[in-house]
Amino acid sequence: MANTTTTKNPNENLLINDIRKKVTFSIVEAYKNIRTNTIALMTKKDAKVLAISSPNASEGKSTTALNVAITVSQLEKKVLIIDADAHRPSLHKKLKIENDLGILNLIVDDSNLADAIHSHNNNLDVITCGTNTSKPSELLNSEKFDELLEKLKEKYDYIIIDTPPINPVSDALVIAQKVDAIILVVRAASTTHEAFRKALKSLGVLELKVDGVIINGADPRPKGYYKSKYSYYRYGKTYY
Repeated sequence: MANTTTTKNPNENLLINDIRKKVTFSIVEAYKNIRTNTIALMTKKDAKVLAISSPNASEGKSTTALNVAITVSQLEKKVLIIDADAHRPSLHKKLKIENDLGILNLIVDDSNLADAIHSHNNNLDVITCGTNTSKPSELLNSEKFDELLEKLKEKYDYIIIDTPPINPVSDALVIAQKVDAIILVVRAASTTHEAFRKALKSLGVLELKVDGVIINGADPRPKGYYKSKYSYYRYGKTYY
């Protein structure tokens, strides 16, 4: 997957509406590269549902998931992003929308699915996490969640699920068993080799493989620098 070259600034959070007004050219191009690779991956696997996770918290997982969803929707693809991180839900804050009815509420009760869907643009819809955040692992492991995903797959070209980080809680591993592809977000100079390996091992126990890794916050230096600095993100004989 492509590297994002973000820095800490007020404009790094979202690629909303006209993305060129919010972020630098290099970041826009990085997300376009991620979009190209993501669609190629999903097409090759004949897949619709993608989980975006990270080894630990604060690695840019949710921002990356949202930006990927936005850029894919700009290709006239019908996209849904779901906030399934019950421990630190954030999509409603980033998009400034209500979170009173979300995916966990839909699993628990008979709320109308249409009422939980927020339209961000003509091609991108959002389902927030919701307020019923007790026992999220059990809820996400339920048949009701499976039924919801099947119903949503009939309506959307792609569904992107923002999961909790893998190492601290079990929710992400539950979701990972229900999706078609998994991408991990790691943060340069923050995510450790140990944390990355631990996440891969947890997925491996379930016989699940990571389909791609996005390096977030990379220093925009010459190409050779990336190779030397980030080659330790290795799994088997593959460098991501």
